[in-house]
Amino acid sequence: MRWQTNQVWHCYLPEARAGLLYGYRVHGPYDPKKGLRFNPHKLLLDPYAKQIVGPLRWSDALFGYRISGLREDLTPDRRDSAPGMPKCRVIDTAFSWGDDRPPRTPWQDTIIYELHVKGLTVRHPDVSADVRGTYAGLATDPITEHLQRLGVTAVELMPAHVFVDDRRWSRRG
Repeated sequence: MRWQTNQVWHCYLPEARAGLLYGYRVHGPYDPKKGLRFNPHKLLLDPYAKQIVGPLRWSDALFGYRISGLREDLTPDRRDSAPGMPKCRVIDTAFSWGDDRPPRTPWQDTIIYELHVKGLTVRHPDVSADVRGTYAGLATDPITEHLQRLGVTAVELMPAHVFVDDRRWSRRG
């Protein structure tokens, strides 16, 4: 990569289309005594990737150095880690807003309501039980009507916490 902005290396691939799988291989010196551990045999994930796909197949080949080697982590492992690594996927970030337009509410008339999706919807008696505590529940008529009655012109959602359950990612509002 040639370009760096605010200590983040980046590039532009004009032919990269949605669905493309990729990973990084970083070239440079392998000199652990100087804190340099470049190993182009190891596939790395993009920390800015929008989607990660595929399983992690655990093996010693994922390490940048030879496990149990005589010189410990001073000897680079030259096995390719790609077969055992998840991959980054390019996604289509385009979204058509159709005929939606920003509300352009003047600041002096703006009332921002900070809410937690689950907290607002889980016990509301007019929200269908199957969508209580979800983003879909937030979009129901009873909730939007309630917010409008309060005079709310914008909502700010509190963070949704992500947790691992039975080896699958789940999202809870």
